[in-house]
Amino acid sequence: MPTLQPHSQYKRAARMFGLSLVMGAIGGLGAVLFLQMLDLAQTWLLGAIAHVHPLTIHQALSRDAIPAASHWNWWIPVSTTLGGLISGVLVYTFAPEAEGHGTDGAVKAYHQLGGYIRPRVILIKSIASAVTIGSGGVAGREGPTAQIAAGVGSLIGRLLHLSEDEKRLMVLTGMAAGLSAIFKSPLGTAIFAVEVLYSSMAFDGRALPFTLTSAAIGFAVVCLFTGWGSLFTVPPSVGFDNPVELVWYAILGIVSGLMAALLPTVFYRLRDGFRAIPLPNHIKPAIGGLIVGLLGMFVPQILAGGYGVMQLAVQGTVGVGVLFLLLLSVFKVLTLSLTIGSGGSGGVFAPSLFVGALLGVAMATLLQHLGVTDVPVAGLALVGMAAVFGGAARVPIATMVMVAEMTGGYKLMAPTMLAVVISYMLQVWLTRKARYPSLYEAQLEGPELSPVYKDDSTR
Repeated sequence: MPTLQPHSQYKRAARMFGLSLVMGAIGGLGAVLFLQMLDLAQTWLLGAIAHVHPLTIHQALSRDAIPAASHWNWWIPVSTTLGGLISGVLVYTFAPEAEGHGTDGAVKAYHQLGGYIRPRVILIKSIASAVTIGSGGVAGREGPTAQIAAGVGSLIGRLLHLSEDEKRLMVLTGMAAGLSAIFKSPLGTAIFAVEVLYSSMAFDGRALPFTLTSAAIGFAVVCLFTGWGSLFTVPPSVGFDNPVELVWYAILGIVSGLMAALLPTVFYRLRDGFRAIPLPNHIKPAIGGLIVGLLGMFVPQILAGGYGVMQLAVQGTVGVGVLFLLLLSVFKVLTLSLTIGSGGSGGVFAPSLFVGALLGVAMATLLQHLGVTDVPVAGLALVGMAAVFGGAARVPIATMVMVAEMTGGYKLMAPTMLAVVISYMLQVWLTRKARYPSLYEAQLEGPELSPVYKDDSTR
């Protein structure tokens, strides 16, 4: 990355600031459009075929337990298999790089491709992800939105003949804007976009002013269409005012660290297993979808993103036993890995939050059975969300801020900090010799390993 003269630096900064405003608006509008596509796909696939409608956040607010579901609905695997087939044919025919979990594609474009993402990825990723999730596939909507918005940033960078370094920055501003719009977390996603690049808590600080700008605009735009406020609703009583509770949060950090180490291991081993199957890639997502659907017949609560179940967790009204909570957590990890590892299209963020939330509730419920009556159930659920993903994805700082913004749970920042740090440090130690230490394969250990800085003599 060449060194610029002061005048050129100011000129480029002003240009990037203006483009960040534009990317924020595009990311917000793109998120609104993708959410509409997802609702439509879910109506016509999982809803029309299997008559299953995953619990929404709004519906969860009026419930006091996870809704029971009838088993042996053979139409569920029909829906998930069909969704996997449609997604696989689309992706592997037109844009193979659109498979997987989106954010990793954006990180790879930043480090290895000079900010280049093919324009067709924008359309293919949108459709394939909507179909995958809408048919019941276990994946999140944030990863696709990140790659879609990053792709738009890359395209605009080429149309304006920006330098390679500026195109990289456009990828990051697009990713921040899209994630901010999906999660309604402007500060957390702005940090996430520069923290997710590396697995060692390093940041690309020079991009932060621009990701902050685009994330702020993306948040404002999406709120105009979907309403203001946080993504989840946390009861006013949830807070932290008893230092003894830090013991439970510290234990949760250990449990979350174990899960955070397990997540990438299961995910990539299944991914590598599917890649080794001597069949056309086009049909592998259908195989993954079939297995997910068969598991979903027994526990349909794991299908799709699981936002409604997460809302029940953070409001403390899950209403099921420890064994079922653990079963849901394990099945979520397995079905996430099957959905995306087979070549399906979707994100890993929301399912990871789901696992963390239910682990927190499971631990709280177990403690209550052991006679500890003052355990903060909703608090442990909220902190578990941050601890599992913060460790598994190696993004502890961004995740703490994001979960606080997504839930409005700022009063739990101190225990969240403790649990996330414990989870992160344990995860790093447990995966120190692992082939896939993080959920994001394209992450590098630090800036010194990135081609972005290999020719920069000023660093």
